[in-house]
Amino acid sequence: MGHSFRRAPSLLLVPLCLTLGAHGHDSRPPGRALWAEEVARLAAHLETLPSDFEKTTFLRRYVGELVDIGRLDAPTERRYRGVSFDTFDPSEFYPLFRENVLPANCGITSFFYIKLLHALGFKAYQYSFGFTAKPYERFIHSVALVEIGVGEARRLIVQDPYLNLTFRTRDGEPMEFYELLSALRKRRYEHVVQDSGSLTTSLLVPDVSLYLAHLSDECQARMSDALTGPDGSRRTELPITRSYATLMQSACGGFEKGFVEALRRHGLDEPLLYGYTLRASDLVGSADYGLVQSRIDAILR
Repeated sequence: MGHSFRRAPSLLLVPLCLTLGAHGHDSRPPGRALWAEEVARLAAHLETLPSDFEKTTFLRRYVGELVDIGRLDAPTERRYRGVSFDTFDPSEFYPLFRENVLPANCGITSFFYIKLLHALGFKAYQYSFGFTAKPYERFIHSVALVEIGVGEARRLIVQDPYLNLTFRTRDGEPMEFYELLSALRKRRYEHVVQDSGSLTTSLLVPDVSLYLAHLSDECQARMSDALTGPDGSRRTELPITRSYATLMQSACGGFEKGFVEALRRHGLDEPLLYGYTLRASDLVGSADYGLVQSRIDAILR
């Protein structure tokens, strides 16, 4: 990112769970070799970090910086609807992410993060929450649940590489996911501390028309300005801050506002945080996912 691009204004220009695929000729070594080299490099760095929490947080930020965002066209949307956790191959996607030609949704991002965690010896699962029935099915978000050591105990925690966040207890400890769900079911939101940061990723805009129909006149003008270079040329890539505020609360996207409205329409006068209790699909991930799902379902009944 050595260009003097202006940072994209605070526009949420993509729903959380949209993806866009692209392929091209690649003369580099095969993806599997590239991926193996990168996993080995990351493994060496993890050896310098003192705790599982710091290791998985480093990897969460790594994925957040690597994986771009963007809207998709109809053919690629159909393609990615067919991708499952079992068929997802990180060595196929890594070169595309590295070269900034493939933006990803929350599901693909968490798949990539979880597969990376597995390659580095961690147990992890994808948890999806939100609404599955029309017209609210776009309000679904997927996060990773990662098992880490905290002192002598094991905890399952949220690591969300798409929104770059996790949760802590009020005393600053990584929050056990089962404890998080229990607190939310009891409406004890004050017990949950969101730990979020910001980092830089890229917004990929190969076709601006994919965006304009979803934006107000003001937001269209802001996007057009951001994509126009000093010499009048049209950019297809912009640096953008990956943070909760940018991706959830932007006036040009309003995903959080829409999700809260969906909660209201379902008789739930609650903040978006309560949405974590609305499990939208079965877990996938490490082999014992069924046991984890049973513990979650026992809390959510």
